Amino acid sequence: MKQQLFTFLGLLLCILGHTQTHTGKLENPLKNMPEMDIVLWPMGMDSAVNIGKLTANGTLEFDFPKKEAFHSTNEDKQIIVNDFKYALRFNCIGQGEPMYPNVMATSISPISLWYKERYVGVLFPVTDEALVHWLEDEAYNSPVKGTFYDVVYVAEATTFQTECATTFQFSEETVNASYHYQLELEAGLNFIAYTIEDIHKMNSKVISNKPSKVVVKNVKAEDGIKWIAKYF
Repeated sequence: MKQQLFTFLGLLLCILGHTQTHTGKLENPLKNMPEMDIVLWPMGMDSAVNIGKLTANGTLEFDFPKKEAFHSTNEDKQIIVNDFKYALRFNCIGQGEPMYPNVMATSISPISLWYKERYVGVLFPVTDEALVHWLEDEAYNSPVKGTFYDVVYVAEATTFQTECATTFQFSEETVNASYHYQLELEAGLNFIAYTIEDIHKMNSKVISNKPSKVVVKNVKAEDGIKWIAKYF
């Protein structure tokens, strides 16, 4: 009996250890704000997927569903995925391209607020509010050094730890960029962090500045994340 109890507790701890839960605090809650759902609407699906809730006191409570939530018996209503490299905001496709994991994946955005059967806002997880403006319009707004966060779905658990370098041509200017990946992803949804460590200065009269050194990691803790809401 004692052995069975230890076995049960071990399995329970294993399950809990792999549960994707996160918490945070909204920087700009509304006055008398009601509780809202936090949802994603992946491309290909005909309904939103609930990933948590925003409480009336501004606390964000994420509880990622299992990957089965993104599949349907109707193949026309399943999440659309592509090669792993296309799920990353920054990659070295075609130039010094590393060996990307052979798994299907996709980036899912925005992280939305849902109340009374309609969208009421979107969430921007960043370490500097100035990054919100850049995320809204990268062509005309310049980034700052800091971290922003994204949600990625992967069909299978995978590890990706490598570095790569690439170049981009903007008008008459060349940008040399390097990316460092430190990812250990579970099957299903994952929060990942993009830390902009260096920025290439461009001609501001022509185009915005561009990130030139980025580190991509798992989100290990919520410390430092500022959750900014834009309400509709």
